[in-house]
Amino acid sequence: MTLILPFICWLHLIPAAPAADSSPGPPFVARRIASGVYAVLGDTGRGSEGRPNAGFIVTSQGVVVVDALASPRQGEALLRTIRTVTSRPIPWLVLTHHHPDHTFGAVVFRREGAKVVAHPDRRTLASEAGPDALVADWVRVVGLDAMRGFEFADSADRPVTGRDTLRLGGRSIIVIHPGAAHTAGDLVVWLPQERVLFAGDLLVEDGVTMVVDGSARALRRSLDLIDSLRPRVVVPGHGAIPSSPGALVARTRTYIVDLETDMRRAVEHGVPMQRALASLPPVDENRPVSLNSRRRRNAARVYVEEEHAYMGLEDSLP
Repeated sequence: MTLILPFICWLHLIPAAPAADSSPGPPFVARRIASGVYAVLGDTGRGSEGRPNAGFIVTSQGVVVVDALASPRQGEALLRTIRTVTSRPIPWLVLTHHHPDHTFGAVVFRREGAKVVAHPDRRTLASEAGPDALVADWVRVVGLDAMRGFEFADSADRPVTGRDTLRLGGRSIIVIHPGAAHTAGDLVVWLPQERVLFAGDLLVEDGVTMVVDGSARALRRSLDLIDSLRPRVVVPGHGAIPSSPGALVARTRTYIVDLETDMRRAVEHGVPMQRALASLPPVDENRPVSLNSRRRRNAARVYVEEEHAYMGLEDSLP
């Protein structure tokens, strides 16, 4: 019988209340982007690093939250932010994917009574070593105090593998799986009446979407989907809301298409991966989603995709 390391159990026994020297801090800022629709923006100017974005939709029958942030402490701050706008119940939490910076605050909303809408495929590279290793790694990112009271809470109560519609308080909130672009479990949240899209990490402010857990081809298809919706406002997974949603989509598409072209040319000319990536800066140590790290890690992934395509083995990619 395989024994699971006790780290998560031990972490769960840490009292959920903050330590004496660590106050919960103020709520975040809720930015109104349409009637009853709010974005809670994280760090800007840092690409995929730092606190990600979240959001919430207020209806007459309750609140739908989009993403839960990176820890119970951040989840609690997000909940306090929502409570500055409304005291209505929170029946639904939608998770745009299963990376810890978007889901490790989910336990806070579970305890508020929310059911989770998510894709059932929770696989990511970060979780390959198992749940204990994932939590231990994440404690080193956000700190132990921020993780007090943590439990995994991202399993779907309402799984979405295609398209689903939440109807609440006269609003239609459409949840779509666009394909395995950023991760296998990607979802976007579309408000057709308001033409607002919560894109998760399909889009980040600098146009360099990570595809290490997904694929470049699926990202291109997802960008086409976003274009077809013609959103008025797009909330990316990280960074500022773009003044022109179409411009950020186009920038992202140009980046990934150019990368595919470069890696395809390298494969077709027999250039080994190490030489194909030689012009890129190295990854930044201990910063796996910095701009340099994203570019190099994406290039390695896309090289493998193009290599498999050249050999007719696309279906064998993980």
